[in-house]
Amino acid sequence: MTYFVGAYTMCRVMNRTEMATNFPINELPIAVVQLPNGMVEAINLGCSVFLIEEDAVFWFLDAFIEMHDAARFRCSSKYFVVMLQSTGSDQPDVLDRVQTHPALENMPNFLLMVPRVGKFEFITNRFVGNSPMSSEYVLLDEYSIESDSFVYEENLFPDKLSDLMGKTIKVASFYLIPWFMMRKADDGIFTFRNRSYTADGSDGYFMILFCLRYNCTWELHVDEKNLYGQVFENGSGNGMFGALLDRSVDFAMGGVGSYYSLFQHFSTSKPVRWAAVTCLTTKPRLVPYWKYIFIVFSPSIWEILMVVAIVLTSCLFIANRRGSNYHDKGYTWIFLKVLKSLMLISADLYSSNASSVILITFLLIFSLIIGNVYIGQIHSILTLPPYQPSIDTVQELIASGLQLIERHPIWMYTISGSTNPRDQKLVAQFRAVSPEHMAAIVDNGREAILIALLESGYTMVADAINAQNIKHYRIMSEQLYYEYEVAYATKTWPLLDRIDQLSMWARDGCLFQYLEQIMVARYMNYWVQVAIEHSRERPHVVKLKKMAVEEISGALMVLGVGLSGATLAFLFENVAYCSFRIFKQFMTRKKICV
Repeated sequence: MTYFVGAYTMCRVMNRTEMATNFPINELPIAVVQLPNGMVEAINLGCSVFLIEEDAVFWFLDAFIEMHDAARFRCSSKYFVVMLQSTGSDQPDVLDRVQTHPALENMPNFLLMVPRVGKFEFITNRFVGNSPMSSEYVLLDEYSIESDSFVYEENLFPDKLSDLMGKTIKVASFYLIPWFMMRKADDGIFTFRNRSYTADGSDGYFMILFCLRYNCTWELHVDEKNLYGQVFENGSGNGMFGALLDRSVDFAMGGVGSYYSLFQHFSTSKPVRWAAVTCLTTKPRLVPYWKYIFIVFSPSIWEILMVVAIVLTSCLFIANRRGSNYHDKGYTWIFLKVLKSLMLISADLYSSNASSVILITFLLIFSLIIGNVYIGQIHSILTLPPYQPSIDTVQELIASGLQLIERHPIWMYTISGSTNPRDQKLVAQFRAVSPEHMAAIVDNGREAILIALLESGYTMVADAINAQNIKHYRIMSEQLYYEYEVAYATKTWPLLDRIDQLSMWARDGCLFQYLEQIMVARYMNYWVQVAIEHSRERPHVVKLKKMAVEEISGALMVLGVGLSGATLAFLFENVAYCSFRIFKQFMTRKKICV
């Protein structure tokens, strides 16, 4: 039991028959599982050591894959001890059935306790190499009942994973710059469709490094149509994840993040490296020329000018209603004349009294100021044409309504289950397109293209982006999200710990960053990378500054003074008129009385 001191829980698997072995378990963390129930629950309790009775071994081996796929707890280093009780002619049959069971391909730490005359033999499967070599039995040690000791005192759980002796491991990936780029080679460490390949890219080189260190080969699975693929609600899948789900492969790697929606189906490695996702958005375009006449002033100024025109028209209409031409010069006529004055067009406004003269004088002064300010602003705009607002933040991207374009929905897996309203809007704006449509959309330059920011500072862009169409885009300042790249494996794959160990060494030595720089220089378009990097610099772009109310406050003050003066004159005129009329009526009555 000294081998299992670090185990969370040990499970004794039995089937309630007379063949069960008595076992001292008082001081050991053992969960007793009576088949056929409770096995998944025991695994979820952390069971990584299985003490299996003979009467339960075949049920356990048959259900091994299914029950581990159903469990939430993951541990790639598991130990299996099978205690046989059969003797005589039954024993070879049991050993043969166990030896040929496919579940043993996932059990490097497998130990058989075989009773012999006066001793116990401790046998394991070879595991290394390929079938039938991997299923061969190897005698580890013998325990003598007479001397109550081990004969050879060998390690009962030797390290079989340090040298896999050319074992073939099935892996899923696909051509993805700068992560995995396979190419034919006579002495390649990958086989694909019975041909030898090698691989470039940070993940490709890492897989080569893994097999050089542990003496293995890779059998490559590539789904060129579905790429990453998906896992559907009915338990089926396609692409890289589908191959892993139906166990066509043991391992998958290639620019994949850790996604919550896939966690229930697979085991994931420790983070390999950091990556972020952002967008190439359309560069700001010039404001259309027809908008210039409207965007010079802010909406508030246009509203004030309209109010001024109505107020002045009303004041002139009231001031001149006692004039002789009152019936000929109606409200509409006066309103049109005021508008002409505001537009610096000659307007023969009718002035029959002092209040209207004052009002018209200050109206002309106000119109002169506003008109010249407007003309000067127009000239400034024509000298340095303004641009439409740029899209630099996620909130601006959402407000723009642009669709987020890429070839596969995996770009949204990280935030697809988020309850954040911002993430939900991003998912709603995303659209996966075919490679043919992708090229047309990128050339058009009207949508947002998703790209990945690599740890070394470079960017991973779609193949459709080239030196010609990249000029339509600029990179956003803010990231949509970031994630850590991981590798995926089946829940029972025993080599995941070795993958984690090697990846952490590579990360500590900055190997992935070094490889990214080499692969970008070798496989990516240099001018595209330069154009994207320079788009970060944000050169001076003329942004239109609309005039605010404060900037015409002087002209409004002048108009206010004129309106005040005209009001006083109008009041004085009305008082004088009323006084003269009363005096005239008084004199008329006086003459009649005389």
